[in-house]
Amino acid sequence: MNKLSVAMVLGAAVVAMPAAAQDSGSNGGGFFVGAVGGLDVINLEVGAESDAESGAVYGVIAGYDIKSGSALLGIEAELTDTSISDGVGNAGLDIYGGLRLGLDMDENDIIYLKAGYSRVDVDLADDLEGVRVGAGFEHNFGGFVGRLEYRYSTYNVGEVLGLDANDNRHQVVVAAGFKF
Repeated sequence: MNKLSVAMVLGAAVVAMPAAAQDSGSNGGGFFVGAVGGLDVINLEVGAESDAESGAVYGVIAGYDIKSGSALLGIEAELTDTSISDGVGNAGLDIYGGLRLGLDMDENDIIYLKAGYSRVDVDLADDLEGVRVGAGFEHNFGGFVGRLEYRYSTYNVGEVLGLDANDNRHQVVVAAGFKF
């Protein structure tokens, strides 16, 4: 099964979730599931040469939040793909797992920071592994949740290529899903 098929099946599962979502008026804890999409920019530097590719990122996200007063601690997993498929990126399926720390701004709004592990399927002998950090804003529409997020990732490309290489990935994404 190719990457696009996996993303489509998971996306269909996300669309089927509204019946399971409970109507809540605030950003309480609990499970969430959703779809994510946005801008993806990959930069690669090898020695004095550098190049960048940009495209779209799309996928699914799921997690669980625990609330304590106005603080939030969450764990989340994400499976995304990118339209960057030639040139410097050659990036494919990205698997992310990490933590999210948030703070209520009001009854329906949260600001948060996130950090975790990211593994990208690339056209090399080994996949790239690295870290992702980010920050975002989440609004709860009574069980339906919308997010706006910036994230930065860096990987072990120099180690995999055996060269003096550096890389970074910038993404600005929106996510929409359900809390229940």
